[in-house]
Amino acid sequence: MKNFKNNVEFDYKGLPQILEPSTNDYKKTYEKYKKTAKECNIDLFICDVLANEACIDAANNLKKPVVGWTSFLQFMDPVPYKDDPVYGCNTSLENESFFERFRCAFIQPLQVASKLGPFAHQLNDIRKQMNIEPSGKIPKVSLSLVDTFFGFEVVGPVLPEEYPPLTPELSNFMNAHERVLYIAFGTRFFTCTENNNKILQSLVEAVNKKIVDGVVWPLGQTSRDNFYPTLNLTDGTQVQTLSILNNKHPHIHITKFAPQFAVLNHTNTKLFFSHGGAGSAHESLYTGTPMLVLPLGGDQMGNAQKLKSAGVALTLNELNLDVNDILNKISKLLEDENTKKNLKRMEVLTKINSKRKYRAADLIEYILHSSGLEEYINDDYLKEWAPAGSRMGFIKANNLDVYGALLGIVLTLIGGIVFKLFKLISNPSSIRIKSKKA
Repeated sequence: MKNFKNNVEFDYKGLPQILEPSTNDYKKTYEKYKKTAKECNIDLFICDVLANEACIDAANNLKKPVVGWTSFLQFMDPVPYKDDPVYGCNTSLENESFFERFRCAFIQPLQVASKLGPFAHQLNDIRKQMNIEPSGKIPKVSLSLVDTFFGFEVVGPVLPEEYPPLTPELSNFMNAHERVLYIAFGTRFFTCTENNNKILQSLVEAVNKKIVDGVVWPLGQTSRDNFYPTLNLTDGTQVQTLSILNNKHPHIHITKFAPQFAVLNHTNTKLFFSHGGAGSAHESLYTGTPMLVLPLGGDQMGNAQKLKSAGVALTLNELNLDVNDILNKISKLLEDENTKKNLKRMEVLTKINSKRKYRAADLIEYILHSSGLEEYINDDYLKEWAPAGSRMGFIKANNLDVYGALLGIVLTLIGGIVFKLFKLISNPSSIRIKSKKA
């Protein structure tokens, strides 16, 4: 998987970095999937739907059921009141103005399509050359599973049963510090040298000001060369970066890798400084650890918004990173009582909904033992799962024809009564004549 170094805001304009290599390798990847499926007699495909059309197309071509997997709900079940910052709109449009909803519904999709359209056309041309039918705008899958943490709409969060424990060195460090800040930015995205230095400076300052008394930072893909040699602290002193990176600072532990869940689950871990990846968000909520989120790309901007909306995190902007802002937000997250209450609520919700992975496993097994893809194509496959409204159409599913007929009947009756009254009022002599005969 390609790593991304950011010095600009990551949005749909940055998606070509992901789509281009995927499109260029489509034919080779498709043939690998198809060959492996035939040689190993594969009965079921489980495909990550992000830039992995070859997997879904191979399953469809071989008439095998396919389970689509993603952390982006909008990829699998788009709804008009939700969006994603990657596409230039907020995760929820519930409280947005009419003009913002109009922009996100009509204008923004056109801008996204203009940027990503060439890749879709290129991919479809490759498919035509290989006599492969495209899966469509929304991937054609038998079962959609969305590993999401906010509201847990479908599965989420999916967490392993076991995690690697702390190393003796790391365990000793954490046991010796009562207020530990854990910082990690995953393995796929990393920021620029200037930001790395600002982050490192904020960690040193947080320790000096006794906001925290210990820091654990697995650098992952971040090289020691991605730091300036000197930190200029706000009190005017200078610190050599290399000495900190070589673990010469008694309260900052730098390592290549750390067992993240074990660190977050430690009693002394009080804050998680993260990029906001789905897995990190799940583990942080599960352990009840507040988050300071610096989103760098992918689904992280949307995750950051959702975590902030839930009242369990504060966010930073990669393009405008400031040491004092980092320190202020660290202090607020550690001290705010509402954050602690929200964390407890979300921790309970996370643990309850993490059990849905067993339900997801049952559904996958059901798919595996159900009918083939031919029935699915003919709209009969798994119809017992699909709500009737999806087959009835908008008008019929919402009884609009019934309400229309009722409205017609009511209007006809009212019209008849009005017409009769109007006729009587316009010709009052007819009433007197009848009374004389009586």
